[in-house]
Amino acid sequence: MYSVLIVDDEPLICEGIRSKLLRMNRVDISSIRIAYNGVHAQEQMASKVPDLILCDIKMPDMDGISLMKATSAKYRGATFIFLSGFGDYNYVREAFKYGAADYLLKPVSFTDLQKQLLAAIKLVDSRRSEASEADDDTADRGSIIDLSKTYIQQNFQRPLTLSNVANEFSMNYSYFSTLFKKETGMTFTSYLTKIRMKEAKKLLGDPTIRIHEIAGMVGYDSAYNFSRAFKSHFLLSPNRYRSESLHSRKH
Repeated sequence: MYSVLIVDDEPLICEGIRSKLLRMNRVDISSIRIAYNGVHAQEQMASKVPDLILCDIKMPDMDGISLMKATSAKYRGATFIFLSGFGDYNYVREAFKYGAADYLLKPVSFTDLQKQLLAAIKLVDSRRSEASEADDDTADRGSIIDLSKTYIQQNFQRPLTLSNVANEFSMNYSYFSTLFKKETGMTFTSYLTKIRMKEAKKLLGDPTIRIHEIAGMVGYDSAYNFSRAFKSHFLLSPNRYRSESLHSRKH
C-alpha cells in the first residue's frame, strides 16, 4: 500500500491532483493527504511519513527543495515528484541533484500524472526492497556477533584469539574485527579480557585456589601474564585484590 501527500500553496491545484488520483481508482493507494505549505507538510509527516510526495517546487516560506532536504535528513523512504511551471528549470535541475524522482509541468494532465505515479511506485518498491535487504543483513550480522559472544563466554578458559573465533563462524578476520567493535562497542581483546576478569574476581574470593591456578582457569598461560592483565584492568594486583576483598568481608 502507498500513501500520498500533495503539497501546494494553491488549494485548487491540490484538489485537482487529488481528484485525478481518485479517478485512477487504485486500490493500492491507502491515503491521500494535502498540505498547503512546507511547514504544514512537515507537521503531517510527523504523524505519518508518506511514500509519495507531489510537491510544488516554488512556495512561500519553504520551497519544495528545502522541504525535500529537510525530509531526507529526518525520514527515510519518501519519494518526491515536483510540480513546476515552465520557468522553473533551474529549480528542477537542483531538485534532481537531491534525489527527486521526476517532475510534472503545471497544469498537471491526467495522463502525465498516471505515468509518473506508476514510475514513482516502482521506485518506492525498489527502495523498500533495498531497505528490507539491509535490515536482514543487519539482523544476520547482529546474530553472528551474539553467537560469537556466547562462544567467548563458554570458551574463555582456552587460549582464544580473534582469528579462532572468526574461523569458527567462517568470517573474514578483518571484517569480523570491525563488526565486533561496531556491534559491541569494544574490541575483541577488551571483551575477552572483561569476561576473564569477571571470572577471576569470583575465583579470587576463594582463598584455597592459588593465583597460578586461577591464571590457568581463566585462559592465561602463566601467573605473570594473568597478574599483569589483572592489574591493568583493576589497578590492583590479584594478591592485593584478594587480601582487600577478604578483609572487607571480615568487617
